[in-house]
Amino acid sequence: MVVQLLENWLLKEQEKIQTKYRHLNHISVVEPNILFIGDSIVEYYPLQELFGTSKTIVNRGIRGYQTGLLLENLDAHLYGGAVDKIFLLIGTNDIGKDVPVNEVLNNLEAIIQSVDRDYPLTEIKLLSILPVNEGEKYQQAVYIRSNEKIQNWNQAYQELASAYMQVEFVPVFDCLTDQAGQLKKEYTTDGLHLSIAGYQALSKSLKDYLY
Repeated sequence: MVVQLLENWLLKEQEKIQTKYRHLNHISVVEPNILFIGDSIVEYYPLQELFGTSKTIVNRGIRGYQTGLLLENLDAHLYGGAVDKIFLLIGTNDIGKDVPVNEVLNNLEAIIQSVDRDYPLTEIKLLSILPVNEGEKYQQAVYIRSNEKIQNWNQAYQELASAYMQVEFVPVFDCLTDQAGQLKKEYTTDGLHLSIAGYQALSKSLKDYLY
């Protein structure tokens, strides 16, 4: 019962944000150079503060998002006449919901093909799924996710990206891990989401891909 209530609440929150994004897409007075699309890790990313670039970077992340939801609502995340780059960070919630990797890859491929059709000159930067910290105190947030599974999925992501000229796989997993291969404690708030220090480390790894 409690789980269902939380699921219903999350669905309503996602719909609110989708509606907000669709409205902003129509009334925005700026054209985005770069779009960041994904789940809560993207939604909470302080992009302008950490990148400090003259380029217009727009955040289109939504909490709780999975690849299937993104595919169904892609129009809420894309706008502008000529987007230079799209950074796509998604997949950890698919793992958390035990979605089969083949289903996720099919969703990602459909997303890539849709973007390529509507934005043929846009580069897609497919980020690796970020590591988690599997420590006991983080188990509530991390749930069934494991770094071993994340690494396996990242390998599949890399293979998918290699099949498309306009897609580049961006390996950011290792820049966030400690010597044990876990998400660094100082980089996370709950074992899954990033702290400001975590976002700073991620941004440092992404800067070369921004230009």
